[in-house]
Amino acid sequence: MRAAVGLMLSHGGAGAEPAMSRPDYEQSALHHGCLLVLLRGVGPSRARILQRAFEKVRRVSHIRVNDSSGNPRSIWIRFVHDHPVEHNDWGDFQTHRRLLGLITIGKFDNQTELNELCRQHESLKVRYGSTLYESRAIFFGPDEPPLDTIGEGQSPAPTTIRRLQDDFTTPSNFKSQAFFYREQDACVDLESRIGDFASALFWVLESRRLERSKEKADKVSLLVAPFEKRDFVGLDMESRNNRKRCVGRVMKNLADLSLQAGLVDDALSLYHNANETLRSVGDSLWVGASEEGLCAASAMLLYPQLREIETLHRNSSLQEAGTSPLKSTPEKWRASDATKKISANEGTVHSVDSAPAVASQRITSNSSSCSSVSSLVTTATNSSASDSPSTSSSSTSTLSAAPIPGHQRNGEMPGNMLKAEEITNYYRKAIINYSKYRHAATIETEAALKASRICIEQNRPLDLAMFLQNILYINLSMSEAERVKRFEIITELYQQIGYQRKAAFFQRLAALKHVQQGSQAPDWNQSYRLMLGSFTGYLLCLDPLEVLENAAGWPALQIDLVQSLITAARRLGHSALATRHMTFLLQTQWDNMSPTEQSEMAVQLQNLSAQCEGSPVPLVLENGTVIPPANLTDLPYCLDLQVKDLPAHLRPQRIKVAKADSGPFLFTPIHFNSMDRRDKKKDKNKIAFQWVQNDLSEVTVRLRNPLPFELAVTDMRLLTNGVVFESLPQTIVLQPHVPTYVSLHGTPIETGQLDLQGYSTHTLGVKSNCRLKHMRGRSFPPNYLVDVIPALPRITVKTSLPQTATFSNMNSADIVVTSASLTLYNGESSDCTITITNESTTLPVEYLEVNINSNVDQELQKKIFRIDEEALKAKLPVPPQGSIELVVSVYAEADFVCPQPPASLHSGAAAGDYGASSLTHHSNMSTSGHASLPSRVSSPQHRRHEPQNSSFRSTIAGAQHSLAALSLQPGGGGGPSSLGSQYSHHIEAQVRLKYSGGQALTAGHCRQCAVSFNLELLPSAQITSWDVLPAEVASQFYLVLDISNLTAQEMSLNYTDTKNILIEAKESCRVPIPVDRCSLEQVVAARAAEVAENLERELCFRTQLLSFNDALSKLCSTHIAERVKINWLLTGTDIRGIASLRGIVLSQSMVDLTAVCPLQWAINFQETPVNPHSEIVCTVGQRAMLSIQLANQSLQPLRNLVLSIKFYQDYLNGMENYNLETRVAISGPNRIAIPLLEKQEQKQHTCSVIFFTPGRFKASIECCSNPQKEQRASLLTRSCPAGTVGEGAVHSDLFSSSYDEQQVHVWKFIPPIEVTVVEQ
Repeated sequence: MRAAVGLMLSHGGAGAEPAMSRPDYEQSALHHGCLLVLLRGVGPSRARILQRAFEKVRRVSHIRVNDSSGNPRSIWIRFVHDHPVEHNDWGDFQTHRRLLGLITIGKFDNQTELNELCRQHESLKVRYGSTLYESRAIFFGPDEPPLDTIGEGQSPAPTTIRRLQDDFTTPSNFKSQAFFYREQDACVDLESRIGDFASALFWVLESRRLERSKEKADKVSLLVAPFEKRDFVGLDMESRNNRKRCVGRVMKNLADLSLQAGLVDDALSLYHNANETLRSVGDSLWVGASEEGLCAASAMLLYPQLREIETLHRNSSLQEAGTSPLKSTPEKWRASDATKKISANEGTVHSVDSAPAVASQRITSNSSSCSSVSSLVTTATNSSASDSPSTSSSSTSTLSAAPIPGHQRNGEMPGNMLKAEEITNYYRKAIINYSKYRHAATIETEAALKASRICIEQNRPLDLAMFLQNILYINLSMSEAERVKRFEIITELYQQIGYQRKAAFFQRLAALKHVQQGSQAPDWNQSYRLMLGSFTGYLLCLDPLEVLENAAGWPALQIDLVQSLITAARRLGHSALATRHMTFLLQTQWDNMSPTEQSEMAVQLQNLSAQCEGSPVPLVLENGTVIPPANLTDLPYCLDLQVKDLPAHLRPQRIKVAKADSGPFLFTPIHFNSMDRRDKKKDKNKIAFQWVQNDLSEVTVRLRNPLPFELAVTDMRLLTNGVVFESLPQTIVLQPHVPTYVSLHGTPIETGQLDLQGYSTHTLGVKSNCRLKHMRGRSFPPNYLVDVIPALPRITVKTSLPQTATFSNMNSADIVVTSASLTLYNGESSDCTITITNESTTLPVEYLEVNINSNVDQELQKKIFRIDEEALKAKLPVPPQGSIELVVSVYAEADFVCPQPPASLHSGAAAGDYGASSLTHHSNMSTSGHASLPSRVSSPQHRRHEPQNSSFRSTIAGAQHSLAALSLQPGGGGGPSSLGSQYSHHIEAQVRLKYSGGQALTAGHCRQCAVSFNLELLPSAQITSWDVLPAEVASQFYLVLDISNLTAQEMSLNYTDTKNILIEAKESCRVPIPVDRCSLEQVVAARAAEVAENLERELCFRTQLLSFNDALSKLCSTHIAERVKINWLLTGTDIRGIASLRGIVLSQSMVDLTAVCPLQWAINFQETPVNPHSEIVCTVGQRAMLSIQLANQSLQPLRNLVLSIKFYQDYLNGMENYNLETRVAISGPNRIAIPLLEKQEQKQHTCSVIFFTPGRFKASIECCSNPQKEQRASLLTRSCPAGTVGEGAVHSDLFSSSYDEQQVHVWKFIPPIEVTVVEQ
């Protein structure tokens, strides 16, 4: 221990530099009245264990002591963790620089460690022994071992707590007072003991003050500053000026002691007297000290709140309430923001009376306390001068602040106290006086700092700037660490007044000093910390998004600062930080750099990221600073982003349900089942379509590379929020300045709403999250919202037919997944098998709906395509990986009846009129066919019609032409409603499949795909002409057809059950087909339907009424089409089909032969009933009786009938002779008029026939109905009021007007009577 003491004494010897080693940058004006105490940790560093003790000691910064007269004194203590010894030499010049007390705190576990703690304490005591008044040592020893467990039946003995002093003893040369505590002791009496220690210091100080005050003026010695000792050697100290100098300096020293002893009023008077005395002798150094003392004493009275509580610094990277430093930058001066202070009444002052009791009021000085325990606990005597400064804050000062008790006179401020505006002037004078002495540079610097803090309290930013600027011109010999410390303090003071730009300048200057060239140990860590802290001054913040949003500051300075920060991070070895800051630079300053600079910075970033790639996550530094992520949002530059719908055949659709009944109105403002739709505000970001769970989805991005070299973008993915989304990576190489489309894919895993926020990239070695809301200069929404519905099954479709070369050109062609082509002859049938496979692994196909769309009308489509829907439903559901077959029957429907020539379309007959006025009753026919059939076929001039609801051909009144007519007349109009049989036709159709299953079916969603059909219909057979002839029996008639083979092969035609005929290619033939007549019941039903429709038309005020002939003609046409089926077969092949007569048009005479005659014939020849094909023989010249009986078997009366009898000879060569006046004579009328024949009424006519020559004669017996000469009035006239005509009358009138329309009906007795006349 003696060796250590000797070493310390040598350091403080006479050869030391008289100037102070370094300024005390933490000093303030109020510290002139504080007692300086060194608080030091000794022994091994155990910060956590000793933290509580340090806090308790620092709390006792103020005590209240009653002096010997009973007056209260306020004594303030300033704790420091380091104090240079040479500063004690300036204790005569300013007494607050003397170290008066020493407190050491240490932890020991054994006696050896305790001895070491005592040695270190004594070493410090010896080092500062010239000024030290008192010292204390606080030692923490090991905890007391736990007590043994007391067994049962044993009574516990009384326990006594052993003191550490009983187990451990201090060395004999340890003369200081020590306090011993256990390691886990609460130290409840520590604060009171420190209060006693402070009280002891006060009494020693008070005794020194009293001694100084009692010195006689002629006996006082000259007090000098350390550098003045050599200046007064050899001078006459008894001269008048020197005596006054001695008195003035002693008076100033006494004022310092009084200020420390709590006598502020006495100190003010002494400072004034000393100032006058010293000024009179020109003692500039001490005049400046007395002026500084005046300022300190006045400040203690005016600004007691400057004794502030130490505050913890908040993490600089965390912004309060979400604001950034750029937004919260104060104005040039704003006291409420720039200088936050804690009022004096907010702190708790720890007062201690002369007794050991400790009061609860305390205030801890920030400038004299330490930021952490680890900085206090040290074994060395020197401490680092580059400790980070603490940012102090204090409340706004007022001149009416309550003064300290004991410093008032009758409740008023002392009259000799300096006013607020005078304090800065006196500081200015003091600094000027100090500046005259080179060795007082440290004093001058500290005075300028004290004045600056007063200016902050007084809201004088310009004065503060002047004082701080003056500090820079002080020629102070200091190390680089001290220069850095000076810049940091200047930065802190500029920040307190809101001069952020100046603060940033000095902060960056300090950072550069740490690493300037020539430095032996550059501190890049401190340099990085300081440059990072200067961001606010350059209007930057750590968050690049806020920098881009504010767009403030000086780009050139900001770029230079960030580059310096990158260099510091690289020197520190933090590659991740360097990469992050370079990314920050490119993101925030891209628009402020030239293309060359952009390229260079991009290359630098690529080199930096090669060591450590960048990632979009915050980085946390060791000091807790958080570096937010930086993203290369515009590298590459996004020109466009489009959310793509699923492929058409995979898009979800709503399953259509029956709409709710909206009432009897065509329009209603009430929307049933959708009341909330109009109230919902449409989201602009909402995508109109939907995505499907577990289905691959796509987003297309158009990118441009702004760099002059190729840019590789890897691991490009979509950024989403909401439902779980599996994004697939994409890699692309972008050429310079060329827009490129990139498709990004992903799969939604869950259902719900998917939030598409942008995409992520990995370029230049940096992973970036490029969000749409951060892309400036583009009209992107902040996000896109897509609804994800439950998973839908997926199917594949195959057909048994070959595919077509091209898909369908119809609407919705995008849903076609496969195709099928088929060629058929008209009338041919074929099947197409569609195989549907469920590709899903978990979902069954529970719903399957099949629809067919084609380029023909619905009626024709139903005839061509047929699907058994019931059989299809029976095959559902389709299990996962299962398949079903769907059979589509295809029939080549065509119009086999030759179309009507164009001339007949514009005949004089009325629309819908099927009368015989426009038809030719007799035409010459080729001789082919049955020899007994007369040549009376009415060829293509016969008009044809299309029955309602199921007709194959449109009526002229409907303004529609058949396809056959259109093919004959290319310029004709009208939609396709039928297909002609003489030309080939192409039909395009789509078999559309709607399918669903699982939860999507419950939610009402399905998918739709289609199979494209290309059907080609080739001509086969065609009926070019037709006629109706009577048959041998009355119940039948002959349908005579001319049929053409339009194919290139021989055709076998089967027109009855037993008759076939071969037709060569491109040839035709004539065939008679016996057909049963249309029954009388069918005619009656047609008549009833016509009456009902006419009644409806009349009631609805329609202009055109239907004729019964229309209904009857349609009935007969349908009757023939249903009973006549012509089967054809192309010989040598399996191609066969059926030619239908649907749409055939009959003339009135044909209709009369087709329908059953309404008259019942009963004929007797020579009183013998005549049967069909019976043999009748008579002799020449013999009179034969012919009796004809008619009966009306219809349901309505017949009017204007004419019965006629004609005899003729049939030469069986197509010639008939009716000129038989010389061969046959009829006795009696052969033409009889019957005006009315009621229902079931009978009429009979008898005549005699005489044959003059032998031969074979035939008798044609027919009954004709002549048309009425006058048109009957309408059944119901529009002028007739409702109810004037009874329903019964209407019906009777309807049935009374039977066939007496404007057509002629002819009913013949079939077959004609054949009479063979022989000679007698």
